[in-house]
Amino acid sequence: QGQQEESAHVPLHFRLPRMRSVAVFAALLLAFTAACPDESLCQNEDCGSCGNACCKLKFHVSEDTETAMTLLNSTMNGGPDGLYTLSLTYEGTLGFGDLRPYNTSIDFIGQAVHSTGSPNYFNDTLDFTIAPTEDGGSTITAFSISQIAGAYCDAGQNFFNIRQVFDTIAWTDAVGGQAGLFGSCAPPS
Repeated sequence: QGQQEESAHVPLHFRLPRMRSVAVFAALLLAFTAACPDESLCQNEDCGSCGNACCKLKFHVSEDTETAMTLLNSTMNGGPDGLYTLSLTYEGTLGFGDLRPYNTSIDFIGQAVHSTGSPNYFNDTLDFTIAPTEDGGSTITAFSISQIAGAYCDAGQNFFNIRQVFDTIAWTDAVGGQAGLFGSCAPPS
């Protein structure tokens, strides 16, 4: 009761900055929770596992690395929702760079940006590596991170960014991509 009496005597101009901060925080929280457009793909929320919200998933597909890269690159050229943009790689190519000439453990490395739709228009960066498997298939590691500073929780948006692309491709055989690696974008308990 003593605190209530004290705050009642604090002039309004001293309380307004705190009230504005609370209102801005509530608006940002609402914006993040409204960003993910497909509830079935938005249940793996991440809260700051990379500092900012992120998601890291691993998939195993039957396609060889070059076929997997081609499928991912063509799918993310606009993407299923028209909001993906391929990034220019260090190698000078759009979407994916070919690392096979360098004798690394991965064959291809890629990047794209996904923009969320109206009214928020946030950008998230997606990174990919594609490594060969002994059976001639590929292991694809996919990572998505919210670009805006202070995106602690993402309402499942980063999981959505990855799964929307993978679920659009007609893979011969795909396994994985359900639970995030290193504690990111874990499925709801």
